[in-house]
Amino acid sequence: MVQYKAPKREYEFILREVLDFEKQIKGYEGFEEATWETVEMISNQFSTLAEEVWLSSNKDSDEIGAKFENGNVTLPSSMKRASEVVIEAGLTSLFGHQKYGGMEFPTPISVFSDEVSCSTNMSLGIYMGLTKGAYHCINNHGSKELKDTYLPEFLAGRWFGTMCLTEAHCGTDLGLIRTKAEPVEDDKYIICGEKIFISAGEHDLSENIIHLVLARLPNAPKGVKGISLFLVPKFLVNKDNSLGDRNGVKCMSIEEKMGIHGSATCVLNFEDATGYLVGEQHKGLSAMFSMMNHERISVGLQGLGISEISYQNGLAYAKDRLQGRDLKGPKNPDEEADPLIVHPDVRRMLLRSKALIDAGRMLSCWTALAIDKSVKDPNEKIRKENNDLVELMTPIIKSLLTEFGVEISYDMLQIHGGHGYIKEFGMEQFSRDVRIAPIWEGSNGIQALDLAGRKMPKNMGRLLRRFFHPALAFIDANKEDLNMKEFIVPFEKALKGLQKTTLFMAQKGFSNPYEIGAGATDYLKQFGIVAMGYMWLLMLKVAFSRKDKDDFYQHKIIIGRFFFERILPETLFRAISISSGSKTIMSMPDEGFNSVSKFSGIV
Repeated sequence: MVQYKAPKREYEFILREVLDFEKQIKGYEGFEEATWETVEMISNQFSTLAEEVWLSSNKDSDEIGAKFENGNVTLPSSMKRASEVVIEAGLTSLFGHQKYGGMEFPTPISVFSDEVSCSTNMSLGIYMGLTKGAYHCINNHGSKELKDTYLPEFLAGRWFGTMCLTEAHCGTDLGLIRTKAEPVEDDKYIICGEKIFISAGEHDLSENIIHLVLARLPNAPKGVKGISLFLVPKFLVNKDNSLGDRNGVKCMSIEEKMGIHGSATCVLNFEDATGYLVGEQHKGLSAMFSMMNHERISVGLQGLGISEISYQNGLAYAKDRLQGRDLKGPKNPDEEADPLIVHPDVRRMLLRSKALIDAGRMLSCWTALAIDKSVKDPNEKIRKENNDLVELMTPIIKSLLTEFGVEISYDMLQIHGGHGYIKEFGMEQFSRDVRIAPIWEGSNGIQALDLAGRKMPKNMGRLLRRFFHPALAFIDANKEDLNMKEFIVPFEKALKGLQKTTLFMAQKGFSNPYEIGAGATDYLKQFGIVAMGYMWLLMLKVAFSRKDKDDFYQHKIIIGRFFFERILPETLFRAISISSGSKTIMSMPDEGFNSVSKFSGIV
């Protein structure tokens, strides 16, 4: 019942027309082959595989899911075939470095592939995404020997990766980790401990699974300053890169979950497992964060992918389902009823979803381009400025796109009415699958604290200026543009409101950290919607310049207008909520939260 087409035209608009990404990356080493013609060819190839193979495997992923028996995990044959077609097409090598066998494509193209893969089979996309994250972590922090041994195998699709952080007693608070690492030789350690909630921790998609494990060395400092990072393969690797003996890593069980049934969420036991240090001793968390920050953006794209496929199916149903009459009279007089799409509230849900998806996609591509500039640009100042921007936008992308993913999947289910609640229509799977996204890779509340408590004050607000300055420059350059005026005026007010809120939180939070904690979630949402507003300004500027060429641009203007009329004003109530402070929130005694179950007898 589920249908899907990759949004290639949307990416063409963003990458070619708004960002002009070919010009932006021109001259960057490794990107010489990244012409639009090549991007279009690869995007078409990936889209076909996703639409025809990945999508058809998604039902099995949900209904059959991962199966555990005697320490082994097996996946449905359709999922294995879907993984194989991507590997056979060489698409696992798209974003790796050429010296390890990769094609070294720009990161904005990774946004496209991540979105499409998570639209068509989010569970399967998790295996691929974690491998990509492990690649980046080892590339940034591993020794030459580790890079030469493991990175080519990742890109070839023969070995997959994981990240192993959580233990039964510690989730967000990683300083409580108890897994131990004992040195045995110059480059070898013995790892002992148990990790839980390990996505892709065991499966039959690849020949080997490479675990990146946080653990403590003997006499390590307490807390996060005593954590080190280790590479622990499922199978030990011989000098010729052939697989050797099974390592001391065993899957003890997998979790029964609300959604993403095809993603094996494992309890892993490390018993005298051989591991190799990644990065420096006691600096494992900073090394792991290079993977976690990559994963946080990837998780945001999980929300975007589920939003898009939910929207496409909600729209199709709204056009097809006949229910009721248009409020101004029949639109379909020869039929018993009009299609759902004539009703204002249905149109509101569709327009809101489309406006958020377009802005989220644009924000992701804009940030992805900054990732490439932060690494590839020869000018150190430009690299540093773009790295600041990526740091600032990472918690926003992770939180906002996942929360909107939950909202949009529910709204599109709502358009289906009772049929949305029935499994055969596929909508309820999207709602179940995407619900994990606001939780993992740092829950959205933690992302908000990261933005308000770390990123906002960092270097006297330097990171904030990476967003505020270009936004203010755009206002100044376009305030006389008659087409843009209706959007510039409310955006300028919203931006000033965000700056005012930022100052309020900085001042109050300096003397009372509860002010940061109480206002952080509202602050992230206020900031995120303002950032989306800036993305819409960039898109609208192009749409107006080409509005006579194609209806596509006229439609973009209408969607953008909806954003500024109906979504941007939400920043106002976020600001009001923040200004109320933390006093009421913190004044409630713990026992006051209880639901009282007995009659009082008070008259």
